[in-house]
Amino acid sequence: MKKIIAAAVALSALALAASPAAAYTYPAAGVTAQEVAAVLKAKGLPAEIATDDGGDPMIKSKSDDLNWRIYFYQCEKGRCSSIQFSSGFDLDDGLSLAKCNEWNFTKRFGRCALDAEMDPYTRYDIDVAKGYTSETLTYALETWMLIVPTFSEFIGY
Repeated sequence: MKKIIAAAVALSALALAASPAAAYTYPAAGVTAQEVAAVLKAKGLPAEIATDDGGDPMIKSKSDDLNWRIYFYQCEKGRCSSIQFSSGFDLDDGLSLAKCNEWNFTKRFGRCALDAEMDPYTRYDIDVAKGYTSETLTYALETWMLIVPTFSEFIGY
């Protein structure tokens, strides 16, 4: 009987260890750069916290050897209610508006935009206020990590 109880305890411990951590619900005011960086690091990604030109937080990261940033918006007391994933690509001849529009019309996530030199950017905006969790942020990050290499291939980078 002791062996059965010990086996049941061991199996329970294994089940608990294998289950993912409970999702953390962020405050209604949004997320901090440190909280977002923690999600990136949990996925094995670099997360360098910096400041953008407007004084708001920004995170520099990369995946699939492609650099990208996370910008923070509507920030108060370190908490921001929306974030934007962004990756720009410096192309020798830029990208045509027609090609950029093709992306926008055929893809649901990640939009294409062109800068003054016709270099393409892909961006993905997330509202992280009111009930957003670490789990949904992880899902958004996983979506972004699919967008960037797909966009890179689409533009011939």
